Amino acid sequence: MGLADRDWYREDPPSGERGRGKLYALVLLAFVVCAAFLVNHAMRDASPRDPEHAVHRDFAIGFAPGLSVRVKRAPLYASNDPWKAYLADDEMCPNAEDVNAPLHAQALTMICLIDHARLGRGLAGLPVLPQLSESSRLKGEEIARCKVFAHAPCGGDAHDVAVQAGFTGSWGENIYIADGRYGAPRPALDGWLNSPGHRENLFDPRWHVQSLYVVKLVDFPGFRSPTLWVSEFGS
Repeated sequence: MGLADRDWYREDPPSGERGRGKLYALVLLAFVVCAAFLVNHAMRDASPRDPEHAVHRDFAIGFAPGLSVRVKRAPLYASNDPWKAYLADDEMCPNAEDVNAPLHAQALTMICLIDHARLGRGLAGLPVLPQLSESSRLKGEEIARCKVFAHAPCGGDAHDVAVQAGFTGSWGENIYIADGRYGAPRPALDGWLNSPGHRENLFDPRWHVQSLYVVKLVDFPGFRSPTLWVSEFGS
């Protein structure tokens, strides 16, 4: 077939084809503008307002509820992560990147990861205390109910849950929330390790007991289907 036979080579296409070409161009332009707005909106929403509670997620363009296209898949861990050596591997703490594992199994994995990290600093592992577990659960339920990711999501004092659970003594708390694979146990612990305030809590030598609560949230502002972690310590 010669060049002169190709449709795209015509210098004066029929008026119908010109109309369709303009329509396609307008549709493409509208799509590009819409995509740029949605990406910028997603990146703005994902920007951490509190450096101690940075939000990690893959960026995606959403077209309708339940319909989105992921446009960026970031690594789970920074290439220069100074705390990666404190993260136990799967042989030590199995399935630590499995965000779809049963929540009870994920909680056990996180306890394993926390104890391993503390041992790396020459600190003892911590047994789980039932009273403190009740406190962690109450905090997680408050965050879900009031739809605020904070240590005092419904007002009052962050320590109120410990008092309500009947726990007395020194008390500390770490919280973490993330969409998708960033909500798995090991990436969550890595987030705490790379946050000075959370790291100080993890490695506080005063602690003698700990507790943990993990839940999948629905209809939480700024997230699709996040995993919430509440880790508490006491002495």
